[in-house]
Amino acid sequence: MKCIAEILPDLLQSNECVVIPSFGGFIIKQKSARIDFELGLALPPFKEIAFNIQLKDNDGLLANRFSLVNNVRYSESIHAIEQEVNEWNKTITLGKTLKISKIGQFWKDSEGNIQFEQDRSFNLLLSAYGLEVIHFVPASTEKVITTPLEIQRPHKSAVWKYAAAAAIALPIAFYSIWIPVKTPAIQSGMFSYQDFNPFKTQGASSYVEATVNLPHIEDVSIESTYTDAYDAHTNPVVLTNDQSTFTVEAHTMYCIAGCFSSEQNANRLSQKLNLLGFSCTILHEGGLYKVSLGQGISDQAINNIHLKAKSLNIDTWILK
Repeated sequence: MKCIAEILPDLLQSNECVVIPSFGGFIIKQKSARIDFELGLALPPFKEIAFNIQLKDNDGLLANRFSLVNNVRYSESIHAIEQEVNEWNKTITLGKTLKISKIGQFWKDSEGNIQFEQDRSFNLLLSAYGLEVIHFVPASTEKVITTPLEIQRPHKSAVWKYAAAAAIALPIAFYSIWIPVKTPAIQSGMFSYQDFNPFKTQGASSYVEATVNLPHIEDVSIESTYTDAYDAHTNPVVLTNDQSTFTVEAHTMYCIAGCFSSEQNANRLSQKLNLLGFSCTILHEGGLYKVSLGQGISDQAINNIHLKAKSLNIDTWILK
């Protein structure tokens, strides 16, 4: 008969939330690939596991899978899960570390709180199958010693010779390439052979003053106002000016405290949290019922809800 530890990895690969009755719940959040420059590692995308000790109500997900895998009745699977969870709790209570393969390990800290650390050697993300951690080859940090090169400056008489040679060579090089390729510029009168003479003096340039009439430009003044509402659905962001009005719907973020496959369990948690001063709502999507402590359209608004929940020892995660 397969135990809970053998069934959990498969459940976490296909579900966002898995609750173990009388123990706690695992909440899954996908993380993108990233580069750790300090350690010289390129890490593939993975599923991050968060543990919430307050999610202890049976939502039926684990019991149904246990019954299906082991070909036993639902009531027998409930009894087997309770026995295994009792052994887990006994191990942690004795101050020992509970290790679950491919999931992580649990232990009690000095204050008596249960801590969880994920097993990073196994990636629960199916789409990242076969992707491994890539180690960098650090660039060489050896210092290159350079020796200054001494340049001998020519005598003043030689400088004038070089300058005269450059003044003659540059126009010849330019015209020998540009004139044959582009247009018969000499025949057009744009250039003259006298331009090849670097010692020819140029006459003073002459300019003619002209008046340009520009149309009158009227001053335009537009005053815009911005309204920031807490609920993005009932009070969208409005941009107004003297000529028109624009409505922009902002993106709403939710502070999630629980995730269930049973609506009854979600309502039960929502009622408990409402007694603590929260205005809970239940989001139904993907076959799951998520209990939200509150919502907001800005990081500051959603962070205030998260800090209040943290002060009450309620673990939360943000749904964007």
